Amino acid sequence: MKSRNIDIRLVYKEVPELKDRFGDIRSIEFGWGDKGFYQSKEITSGLTLRAIFWPTESVVYAVSVPQGVYEYFPSSDIKELCLNNEELESLVSFISNSFSKSIDGKVKELKNGIYGNSQFYKGVGDYYLMNTCNKWIAKGLRSTGMDISTTFTLTASSVIGYLEGIQP
Repeated sequence: MKSRNIDIRLVYKEVPELKDRFGDIRSIEFGWGDKGFYQSKEITSGLTLRAIFWPTESVVYAVSVPQGVYEYFPSSDIKELCLNNEELESLVSFISNSFSKSIDGKVKELKNGIYGNSQFYKGVGDYYLMNTCNKWIAKGLRSTGMDISTTFTLTASSVIGYLEGIQP
């Protein structure tokens, strides 16, 4: 089976500031999480407890992936999805709507990311125990029409388990 990457132009159409920031690249990795925890150079128990038990501001993390994802993330557990155009557009729209935007529709850039060519942006929604990065991923998958629970998908293994269960 042949796979294809998301056409970066679709992402740039939804979030034009990313084109200004990253230019002509192959792919972008996106993440969402607790502002303090995600941007910290040193993770402390205080940051961890605050992120889990108190609703905190969120960020969207964008990383330029200048080569194939398997080469760029050689130690990661990567799952490929085959999405039709409508599902893909829905996923890109979900990601776009995760960025906090000003009144004129511009995303709110924060600081440079923690690895590679990356950037943090102000996110939409609060982060806490029942609204984690893994739940954000589940919501993104659900936006494509997948039948993944967004209520009890709290860990990375629950997301991966779901994806492995739908693979042929």
